Amino acid sequence: MPPMRRRFLGQIGRAGGVAVTGILSGCAKSEQPESESVTVRIGSKPFTEQKILSYLAYERLRRIDWIRAVDEIGAGNSLSNWEATASGDQHLYWEYTGTAWLQLPPRHDRRITDPESLFERVQADADSQRLQLADPAPFSNEYVIAAGARWAEQTEISTISDLATHIRNGGDTPGVAVNEEFFHRQDGWRGLASYYEIETANGEPIQTEPFIVTSIGLTYELLEQGRVQITSGFATDPQLNRSTVTVLEDDRDYFLPYRPAPTAYAPLIDEHPEVFEILSPVGSALE
Repeated sequence: MPPMRRRFLGQIGRAGGVAVTGILSGCAKSEQPESESVTVRIGSKPFTEQKILSYLAYERLRRIDWIRAVDEIGAGNSLSNWEATASGDQHLYWEYTGTAWLQLPPRHDRRITDPESLFERVQADADSQRLQLADPAPFSNEYVIAAGARWAEQTEISTISDLATHIRNGGDTPGVAVNEEFFHRQDGWRGLASYYEIETANGEPIQTEPFIVTSIGLTYELLEQGRVQITSGFATDPQLNRSTVTVLEDDRDYFLPYRPAPTAYAPLIDEHPEVFEILSPVGSALE
């Protein structure tokens, strides 16, 4: 399993902010460039991990005398942040390599599971759209499929292939809860059902009962309550540490690496490559 975000968040909590201070106070080029103050508008998607990443970048950049960091954090989805940054309406946010490859222009169907190869291809796509990506953080936040631990033990299900076979055979069909984005995304529930052949002859996912589409976080509560036996999640969710939850192995490598990388308006980085240099300690510290 890839390095976990929850380990990083735990370090912040245990250190009472010392970890953050170390990330933000590392060596950075702060010399005034030839031009006047440079404005860097920083955005993000609205969920917690994105906000943390972008606020780390914001705090790092605002400590540099010649940078005027602007907080526009917490609004928009992947596509709106990507397009706003490509147009220069926004200057910086963090995007995930798997999301960029599968969900953002030009969108690809080919599955690339090697993290470095995927990053190189995403970087090339970004370059063609007036975007530049800095080196990604080491951790990966790909999707996972989790099961109630007791149910998984009783049914002897440990992999997604096991789950697919179980559902196709029609025995003890589990209830499923997924978050809304995972339900609608190309690389979400429908893609998973097709890839693992959990679908009808019409190409529709086999119906489970109940099947609940809800918000991130509530999926785990439904699992804990026993209302469902299967849920979608992220590899970095702290709920996966619970003894009542079992992560099913993605034994056919459906989910791609989702490493977050600073994604910036290319003309900004062309004129001020120091911006990525200043942010470098942030990404490398997130293990």
